Amino acid sequence: MRERGLLLRLADAQALLESGQHAALLGQLSMQPQEDLERFPELMVLCAIAHARLGQLTEGVRWAQRALDRAVARGHRAVEVRTHNVLGAIALDGGKIDDATRHFIKAIAAAKREGDHGTVGRSAGNLGVIATMCGDYARAIGWYTMALTAYQRMDIRDGTAEVLNNLAITYRDMGDYDRALVTADSAVDAAEAAGERRLANLAYGCRAEIRLLAGDVELARREIEQALERERVMGDVVGETEDLRVFAGTEAAKGRVDEALGLLRDVIERANSFPRPLLLAQAERDLARMLYNRGEVSEALAVAQSARDGFSTLGVRIEVAKLDALIAMARVAHPGRAGRQTPATVAA
Repeated sequence: MRERGLLLRLADAQALLESGQHAALLGQLSMQPQEDLERFPELMVLCAIAHARLGQLTEGVRWAQRALDRAVARGHRAVEVRTHNVLGAIALDGGKIDDATRHFIKAIAAAKREGDHGTVGRSAGNLGVIATMCGDYARAIGWYTMALTAYQRMDIRDGTAEVLNNLAITYRDMGDYDRALVTADSAVDAAEAAGERRLANLAYGCRAEIRLLAGDVELARREIEQALERERVMGDVVGETEDLRVFAGTEAAKGRVDEALGLLRDVIERANSFPRPLLLAQAERDLARMLYNRGEVSEALAVAQSARDGFSTLGVRIEVAKLDALIAMARVAHPGRAGRQTPATVAA
């Protein structure tokens, strides 16, 4: 009877995670006896994921490492495989690219031995994210293709939606907005078909940013407002912050630059508190561009340098190169207001 009760609690916890109720999940798990968590490392994994999605990366790592230790000790290979993927995802969120890559490759190798197509999909998808960050778009598309094949083999619709969303980002970064929009549409459809509100919001935000970059400001604004409203209802603070950055872009495009600057400064403050280093660098990059366009060169250079440092640490070489160009252009136009020097080489 006790085992059956624990399995029911595990199912309830998984349902809370899938519906985006991360705080509620942590509240539920905090009431479980320690011995139950030790017997079911699956619960520890869910706890790790919930902490990470709330931006509490240190706690996420702590719970995931505990889950991994217990899974190895008890011979729970499936949990061990999943936990490597979770640790990789948390490392990626924290900007630790090498650690993330190591965990994902371990997860894929172990998952293939276990016939765990779901973890193959998750880890390959995450490696696609890393390849995109490094500007290696061909490799990214290859990893995403592997992930989609694995997910579709098992009809894992939420995973399919997530990979499609990330693939849309890759096409966006390549400047192929038509293909990016088609893929983002597919991501929205897949997320809604799977009943995944968090993923649907993510896909709406992605599609809104693609529309903004393609010049369709009005539609981009409507979509990002819808995503923000849903995230606030769900209590998804991280997702809301990510979409506030896009909303700031629509404000600037409408000529409300002061409002856009205020929003970006708020996003930067939030991203620092989570922490979310990629989001922080993206917001600083956007802020630097807006400040430069307003002629506030000194502050623009300082913010651009901070964004460049962040992207360099994360290995996002394409963004580093773009910021180097912005910094160089600002120095040529305003040599007396250049601030500190920036190395010309791109960090490997």
